[in-house]
Amino acid sequence: MAQNTSTPATQQKVSVANFLNAPTTAKFLQDTLSERKPEFVSNLIALCDADSNLAQCDPAQLMKCAMNATALNLPLNKNLGYAYVIPYKSNGVQIPQFQIGYKGLIQLAIRTGQYKFINATEIREGEITHNKITGEAIFHGDKPEAPIVGYMAYIEMVNGFTASLYMTEKQIEEHALRFSKSYAYDKRDNKNTSKWSDPLARPSMAKKTVLKGLLGTYGLMTTEFARAFDSDSEEERPSGQRYEDVEIIQQSEPEQSEPKTIQI
Repeated sequence: MAQNTSTPATQQKVSVANFLNAPTTAKFLQDTLSERKPEFVSNLIALCDADSNLAQCDPAQLMKCAMNATALNLPLNKNLGYAYVIPYKSNGVQIPQFQIGYKGLIQLAIRTGQYKFINATEIREGEITHNKITGEAIFHGDKPEAPIVGYMAYIEMVNGFTASLYMTEKQIEEHALRFSKSYAYDKRDNKNTSKWSDPLARPSMAKKTVLKGLLGTYGLMTTEFARAFDSDSEEERPSGQRYEDVEIIQQSEPEQSEPKTIQI
């Protein structure tokens, strides 16, 4: 009798919808989210329907990323720009990562009720004089035709405390090269796969860098902020590997509006 040499059928990948509606997962979500569960499920399914790269990610990891946004009460809506689940590729496998947007950082700061002003913006040549000893920055007026030379974040608390963080374009570039291997690969191979390589996305990345650095050093570190900093995929993991240290999947991202000075 001839031997059966056929291989077992390849295990079918579980869809995000099936995973979320499985009894064990459904019970976990119900216990954790209560009345917010239906919205969470529908939003995550919609995200995957709109992005084929996300749909290829492990459903359990996707749910974990989305739970980070839910815990911070930030909507996972690209059009709003508060938080994202972004697919990366590592060793041929799609990996979802949670990232908070710079507008998400501003939102968390506003919720504390302790900020009078908070802003992040580009700085053009001749616009400021910066005292590196005191940290004081004197603004000399808008120069829209001048080249961008750096980025600055500024906060003023309701108690009168003020602080700012200025990084030159060179420092921003060094930061991107140090913490984003995908950007380093782009520079080496003359590609455009990282958000740091995208002329439209790079300003948002730079503004988030200075704002996050300022808030992490001088901001009011609430429990919500600590959770945001810990879950943001740009932060270093315990293993020492950074979430950005993988190949980013090229994807369309909505244009984000400029951050505005917010007065409370």
